[in-house]
Amino acid sequence: MITQLNKTEDVLWTISYEQEVVENKQLRKDTDDIIQRIKDLPPSRERSLSITKLQEGVMWLGMDLKRLGEANPYPSSKDASTGATIEPTADNLKL
Repeated sequence: MITQLNKTEDVLWTISYEQEVVENKQLRKDTDDIIQRIKDLPPSRERSLSITKLQEGVMWLGMDLKRLGEANPYPSSKDASTGATIEPTADNLKL
């Protein structure tokens, strides 16, 4: 069980490790769904920027999973012997 103080609102959060991981993963999926909805619209500079920022948000949630100690979903990402192979996203996001 993780207990932390929210500095902006002085609220005490109590959430389990598992809940944090599940919430992070769900937020990543929900954000990807929004990205796909934007991609279904006619393109514009503003929509492209929106997609970029949402993709950045997905990346930061992935970094939060790393902070929580989740195993690296891309074990060969730093192995040069795998050549030009790029693994799909671990959580099947379309990004």
